[in-house]
Amino acid sequence: MQRIIFFFAILASCQAGPQNEVAVKKKPAPSEEAKKKPSSKSTFEISTMQSANGWSYQIRQNGKLLVDQPTIPGRPGTAGFQRQEDAQKVAELVKSKLVAKVFPPSISEADLQNLNIH
Repeated sequence: MQRIIFFFAILASCQAGPQNEVAVKKKPAPSEEAKKKPSSKSTFEISTMQSANGWSYQIRQNGKLLVDQPTIPGRPGTAGFQRQEDAQKVAELVKSKLVAKVFPPSISEADLQNLNIH
């Protein structure tokens, strides 16, 4: 009789499984994590200015000077842009490359020709 009780006691303890509970921390869903993170959008500002050599541009990211371009990029010499509109067009192209995280945001002669910069 003792053997039968002992057998049932062992059988019951095996079926119950381990009694230790382990706390599992649930990782939040990606959408929940995105909501908690502060917005890190960068703002780029373009300014053009005229000097003795012609027009130039500057690009600031969140107020910090990022690009100071006193000459026409991709061309030899120290000449600036002939027109303010030309400096603005090239600055907009550089800004689009910065937004797309293209680094360095270089400008080629083909880019200048596509923008009709002479």
